[in-house]
Amino acid sequence: MRGSILILGLALPLMLAATTANADPVRDFKAADTDGNGILEASEFRRFVDLRAEDGSAVAKKVRTFRAYGIALSRVDYDGDGRVSGAELIRYDRNS
Repeated sequence: MRGSILILGLALPLMLAATTANADPVRDFKAADTDGNGILEASEFRRFVDLRAEDGSAVAKKVRTFRAYGIALSRVDYDGDGRVSGAELIRYDRNS
């Protein structure tokens, strides 16, 4: 729940930002977060990237095309735990 509030209260990074009118990164994060804990495990992060690609994110499309999910995850996963939180996505955005 706390993670969901964090996500709803803050913008997701430009790396996976919406490029179409119907795109909704918060919706995609919540849809990818299958266990609802506010953290994306590796498989959930992959689903999130795929959803962002479907919504038109150029970077997410490149990640999907080259199947570079692990590389993308490692660039966003600041604490190195193999998972991505909304706070890490925001931190990535600020540092990009």
